[in-house]
Amino acid sequence: MARGWNGDAEVALPPVIVHAVREHGERGLRSQEAREERLRWAETLLRLPLVWRETRGEGIRVAILDTGIDSDHPDLEGAVVAARDFTGEGIEDRNGHGTHCAGIVAARANGVGFVGAAPKCELVVAKVLDGEGRGTLSQVVAGIDWAVEVGADILSLSLAAEADDRELHRAVHAALAAGRMVICAAGNAGALGANTIGYPGRYGSVLTVAAHDALGHPSGFSSRGPEIDFMAPGQEVWSTWKEGGWAQLSGTSMAAPFVAGLAALVLAKHRKAGRHATPIHDNQDLKEHLLRMAAHPGWHDPARGHGPLLPFAYFLADARPLVPARAVGRRRGRHVGSLERGANRRRAS
Repeated sequence: MARGWNGDAEVALPPVIVHAVREHGERGLRSQEAREERLRWAETLLRLPLVWRETRGEGIRVAILDTGIDSDHPDLEGAVVAARDFTGEGIEDRNGHGTHCAGIVAARANGVGFVGAAPKCELVVAKVLDGEGRGTLSQVVAGIDWAVEVGADILSLSLAAEADDRELHRAVHAALAAGRMVICAAGNAGALGANTIGYPGRYGSVLTVAAHDALGHPSGFSSRGPEIDFMAPGQEVWSTWKEGGWAQLSGTSMAAPFVAGLAALVLAKHRKAGRHATPIHDNQDLKEHLLRMAAHPGWHDPARGHGPLLPFAYFLADARPLVPARAVGRRRGRHVGSLERGANRRRAS
């Protein structure tokens, strides 16, 4: 049950690991060099260049609720269609985290830096955390309400509050009731307890994302809990950074926008002209479609959820029959230890 309203309660970024930063003066990496460094293991693993033949997220709006945006970044040129500051600092990103998440979703295919998961989607940016990566529940709630108001289809939240709150619960569930997709980072508290997921990721109605490494294994820092739905790339991820730079970070903060980008691809595909037997009206419908990408859709555990997402087969191959999320439940069983083993299980099913 949600607690009473405390708008001044703190919300913060989960601690992320910054491995490397390339500053503004080093950003002249173009063409093949940029692709080699920025279309990293994650994109190769997800086979996104092949998926982009089908969809690039056209017409879908993804809201990034975070530390703002580098509004002049060359890799995000033309991506932002709406932006609002709720911190009093101005929309510019003084931290870098928000710009990093934005690039994972929507960095443009323009020969600069790298390409985001959905390079033709539109970004809605709500700055709800300051340059220190901290904010209040009232700022986050206002950002969620505003994102819905301006037509965001997907809300990506790589932030966490330690305790539930009545207004946060209301805002998130109002967004869900309006047909918006809400995707949350699990957090970076690792296996410190039976459930180390913060809010709003702990709400069972949102999609909660853990992080995995290049082999598909859960990252050691990734929070655990029964609310985990899927894993996505979250270790040593390159993306856009403040002041025109790029940075390599690790955290579930990186995994959540990967899933937001994949969700944009799914929505764009299903909004194209033509009839679809499985339309997407809400978060539950989206989950059922993402289960078609999951390495082990019939199994669940608190570290992996239903496992890594493998979008190639969903978009371009003959997908297996849809596994209804409502029927799968939270059954436990042996986990699939790697993406390859997960793919083998899919082929055998």
